[in-house]
Amino acid sequence: MNEEILRSFRVVATAGSLSKAAHILRLSQPTVSRHIQQLEQEVGTSLLDRSSRPPKVTPAGAMVAEFARHTLRDWNALKQAFFARSAITANVEVASSTVPAKILVLSAVAHFLHHYPAISVHVTVVNSQKVIQAVQEEIVDIGFAGLKPDDPSWLLGIVGQDEVCLVLPNRSPYRNWTSVIALDQLQSLTFVERRQGSGTQQTAFRALEERGMVPHFHVVCQVDSHQELIEAVAMGMGAGFASRQVVDKMCLPQVKTVRLQGGPIMRNLYAICKRPLKDLDTTALLWQYIQTQTQVMDDI
Repeated sequence: MNEEILRSFRVVATAGSLSKAAHILRLSQPTVSRHIQQLEQEVGTSLLDRSSRPPKVTPAGAMVAEFARHTLRDWNALKQAFFARSAITANVEVASSTVPAKILVLSAVAHFLHHYPAISVHVTVVNSQKVIQAVQEEIVDIGFAGLKPDDPSWLLGIVGQDEVCLVLPNRSPYRNWTSVIALDQLQSLTFVERRQGSGTQQTAFRALEERGMVPHFHVVCQVDSHQELIEAVAMGMGAGFASRQVVDKMCLPQVKTVRLQGGPIMRNLYAICKRPLKDLDTTALLWQYIQTQTQVMDDI
């Protein structure tokens, strides 16, 4: 049994499908399938019920998944303990767009610095396009964004999911609007928009185009950040597209969120790095630490 094979099965059991696991692990689906088969040969029993679609974890598989969770967690903790004992001193530059910064990155970095006080981490919060540009120009070591970079050679990890929703002033006539609205209702609204480079806005506009609507709105205000957009909506300036998680965190009673006809607008949040990571690299250490904070990767 090796760490990679155990990790593959843990992710399959967590993600619920071989294809999702392959995407998360950045491996081919045949490679993940081979890992599962090797693990089944070692334990001498089936770990997945392949008669169902997607395959379900067998009772034996559930036991192995729990074993993998504890083993990988303890192994990562042991490696991090060795890093801590060696008193690593280094600087890591991070750029993050607003959504991953607010819901994951800032808190994860704070905990990381508690464990590794000799490491200096500097976080800059900008929009997704500027994050990708900073990674491209090697101004930062790691980036976190709501947009997927075009270059397939970059190291890429999914650190979470986010729902983009429409934010409205919580006043008449919007107070009585239902939780799901038709696309043609958008035409009656004035809008607060993020400036160019916002991953949230690009995600929303792409979803509208996929649903047959050209996003051409009456814009009355442009802002640089999620917080400014939500505050402008709360003041009654207009509607805007924002992360539901960020709206929930701000807890402003002056705004309400609705979904658009066609279902929730979902997107992945990505950790991105231009260069390969080495095991003893502080950038790799921070990358691994933040990955442990995600729900998808859980304890691995």
